[in-house]
Amino acid sequence: MAGPDNSNPAPNGHNPEPAAPAPNGAEARVEPMAIAPTERFMIASRRVPGFAPASAMDLANALPDVKIVRRIQPRGLTAFSAGGSSSQSPEILVAEMDPARGAALQASAPPNVIVERDAFLRASDDFRPFDFNGAMPIAAGVGVDVQLRVVGAGGKPLPKATVYVYGQGFPGQGVTNERGEVVVTVFGGPIETIQAIYVKPAADHWDRMLRGPALQAGAVNTVQLRPLTERFNGFPQNGMIGWGQRLMKLDRLDPSFTGAGVKIGIIDSGCDSAHPQLRHVTRGADLTNGGDKTSWSNDQIGHGTHCAGIITAASDGVAGIRGFAPRAEVHALKVFPGGRFSDLIDALDECIERQLDVVNMSLGSGDPSELVAQKISEARQSGVACIVAAGNSSGPVQFPGMLPTVLTVAAMGKLDEFPSDSYHAQTVVPQLVAGTMFSPKFTCFGPQITVAAPGVAIVSTVPGGGYAAWDGTSMATPHVTGMAALLLAHHPLLAGARTGRNEQRVAQLFSLLAASGVRYLGDSTREGAGAPDFERTPSLAAAQPLGAAAPANAGLAPAGAMIDGFAPLSAPAPWAIDPAMMQRVNPAIIQRMMQLRAAGLI
Repeated sequence: MAGPDNSNPAPNGHNPEPAAPAPNGAEARVEPMAIAPTERFMIASRRVPGFAPASAMDLANALPDVKIVRRIQPRGLTAFSAGGSSSQSPEILVAEMDPARGAALQASAPPNVIVERDAFLRASDDFRPFDFNGAMPIAAGVGVDVQLRVVGAGGKPLPKATVYVYGQGFPGQGVTNERGEVVVTVFGGPIETIQAIYVKPAADHWDRMLRGPALQAGAVNTVQLRPLTERFNGFPQNGMIGWGQRLMKLDRLDPSFTGAGVKIGIIDSGCDSAHPQLRHVTRGADLTNGGDKTSWSNDQIGHGTHCAGIITAASDGVAGIRGFAPRAEVHALKVFPGGRFSDLIDALDECIERQLDVVNMSLGSGDPSELVAQKISEARQSGVACIVAAGNSSGPVQFPGMLPTVLTVAAMGKLDEFPSDSYHAQTVVPQLVAGTMFSPKFTCFGPQITVAAPGVAIVSTVPGGGYAAWDGTSMATPHVTGMAALLLAHHPLLAGARTGRNEQRVAQLFSLLAASGVRYLGDSTREGAGAPDFERTPSLAAAQPLGAAAPANAGLAPAGAMIDGFAPLSAPAPWAIDPAMMQRVNPAIIQRMMQLRAAGLI
C-alpha cells in the first residue's frame, strides 16, 4: 500500500504528520477542527484637522492578518467642508477577523481612522409576543409535545401559521403544514404548565393570544382564528381605509393627491411586486445579493411588502387597502434578511444615485455607526429625506433614529381597532392610555421622537397576495413616509421645488410634518409633535380641497383649541407658514427648533 502523499504542504508550510493507524483494525477517528469565531468590521479614513487622510490601500497594507471581504467604493459627494471644497466619501473596507483582534483595532485606531462593527440590522417590528414575570428558568428534563391545529372560519385549515408555545422554560416554535397542523416541543414541565400560546397567521386573519390554555396531552388541540372580514365586511373585494389613514385624514384628502412624480425608496426586505396592489412597483435592488436587479421582489419575511402597501398600495385590480401615494415611483432596496450596516450604506448610495425624494427606513440597531451617520447626512444634503422608525425595544430610541439628520417616528395605537384576544391587545398599558389613543408598550421613546403615527393592528399587504394586521414602529413609519410623498408632490411650498433637491428642502418637509402634528397622549417623549394630520398641514388646503366643506384655514387649529382632550401646539412653526423665511434660516437651526418644539419647550 502506498504511503501518505506529502507532496502538497499544509498552508503553514509544514507537512502534517500522518494519522496513526487505529488499533485492532478499527476505523481511525478524526477529531473535528474547531472553527474560530469571526466578526465583521468596517474600516475607513476619517478627516481630522492636523492628520493626513489614510488611503484604503494604506489601511489594507497595515492589516495583513485580516481578511478583506468587501470594499465599498465612494459614490457621490459628502458635505462641503469648512473651506468650501467638496470631497468624496471614504472607501470602506469590510474586514473579517477574530472579535478580540477587532476590539484591539478599535481601541488602538488613530484619530484619522474609523474602526467599527459591521453590525446586523434589525427590522423595527422585532416580535416579543409574551412577557414573562421574573427571570425565565433554563429548562431541563424531558420535553412535552403540544399538538395543535390552526383553522379559520368553517374549520378551514390555515397553513404557514407561526405558533409559539410558552411553558416554564424556553418557548417552543413551529409552523403549520398544509393541514394546519404542527407539533411544538416545550421543555420544563408537563402540558399543564403551558402558560400561553400565540398564533401568528400568514395572511387574512387576526392573530390570537391564549393565556393559560386548557390543553389535552396526546390529542390535537384546535385553535380557531378570526378572519379579517369579520371586522372589514367583504374585504378585500370591498376596499377599506385603515384607522391610521383616517386618523391622519387621508380619507378627506382630494382624490387628485396620488404622489405622482415623487420617488420613494423603501429600504427593507424587498417587495412582492406580484401582489395585486403592488404590481406598479417595478424598480429595486437586492443589496444582500450584490445589487441584483430581480431578487428584490422575493420578500422572504414580508416586512418590506407590508410597509410598501401602507405607502403605495394601488386599487387597479382589487379594492383592498388604500395606500398613501399609489402613483409614486417606488424603489424597493432589499437589505433583509441578513443585512448589515455595510448593506445599508450601499442602499443609501443607491438612494442618492437614483435621486430619490424620500426613503422609508423601518429598521434599526442597538449599535451606532459613524459611517452610516455620515452616509445619512450625505443623503440629506443631496435632498433625500430619511424617515426612520424609533424601534420596538421599549427603551431609548435606537440607531439611526437618534440622529438629528432624520425624522424619527414612534408608534401609537387606538382602542377597539382589534380583537380583545389578539396580541394587539397585549400592547396596551393602562398608564399610557389617553381617551381612545394609547402609546404601545413596545415603542421606543425619547427627545429624538419627531412625530408618532399609527402602529398597532395595521392591515397591509403581505407576500402571496394576502393581507395581515401587524404592529410596530415599522408600521408607523410608512404612514409618515406616505404623507411626506404627498406633500412633496402636491404641497405648494414643495411641489414646485423638486429641481432644487437639497438639505433645505428636506428640512422644510420635516417642519411641515411636525407642524401638522396633533398631540393625543400629552407626552412629547412618546409622540413628539403628535400624529401628522393633513387637515392641519399649513397651506395644504389652498392646494386642493380637503373634504367637502373644509374651510380655507382648515390646516390650522386655533391657538389653545382642544383636540381629543389635549391642547395642541399653540401655533405652527413660523417657517412652516412663510416659505421665504424657510430659505433664510439655517437648516441646522430649523432641526434644533423642531427638536425643542417636539419636547414641548417652545
